[in-house]
Amino acid sequence: MRLSYSSSSNEKNMMRKILFALLAVLAFAGCSSDPVLRGMTTQQKESYAKAIAGEYAGTYIIIYGDGAGGMKTVKIANSQMSVTDLTLHSVCFRRFPVGQLSHVVMDGALAEALAGAADVDFMADYRFYDLQDNGDVNWGFEPVAIPLTLHYGGADHHLMLKLSSSNYFQLQKASIDAGQPFAERGVFQFAVVGIYEGDTLLQEFDGVWQDTQREFLVYFQLDKEQ
Repeated sequence: MRLSYSSSSNEKNMMRKILFALLAVLAFAGCSSDPVLRGMTTQQKESYAKAIAGEYAGTYIIIYGDGAGGMKTVKIANSQMSVTDLTLHSVCFRRFPVGQLSHVVMDGALAEALAGAADVDFMADYRFYDLQDNGDVNWGFEPVAIPLTLHYGGADHHLMLKLSSSNYFQLQKASIDAGQPFAERGVFQFAVVGIYEGDTLLQEFDGVWQDTQREFLVYFQLDKEQ
């Protein structure tokens, strides 16, 4: 695993451009050429699920803001993502580095506990939506929350890291047949938007780039050779 940090105004602007470019691609994919869309049978879903199932290597790219105008990027290479078949219909992100949240948590005891926390695996449900006549399929996954137990302040705390940002995009039949189902979309994006203990919100994170807000955005970028 390789971990690197970087921070500069130029990189900050570049990352913002990347974010907005990704959003623009999503918007374009949803509005282009008015394709003919059809519902999928269970057999079709099973076939496509088998085609996309597998282990995928990549890099976590974590961009976080400290609420004081500073922004840093952490890259963790040699990371892994798994896609299951239709039985679980899940995307599993392996060894997600929850410890990186320590940089943006205001509670000192919680931040210290997070800094020493082990990486965790977590799953996000996926589903198939519409199928086009040419075999392309609309697909998406929705991360919800990461359960996490930490010991600090003399007690165990059972926390939930609430996630946001649904990812919906098109899987092209040609790429699926070539064994590279995510060739056209090699980046999976989500954000941590809050830390909860039960119904109590311990800290909220802003979902839009604001220099005065604490933020924690995560990309999982597939290796190019896949």
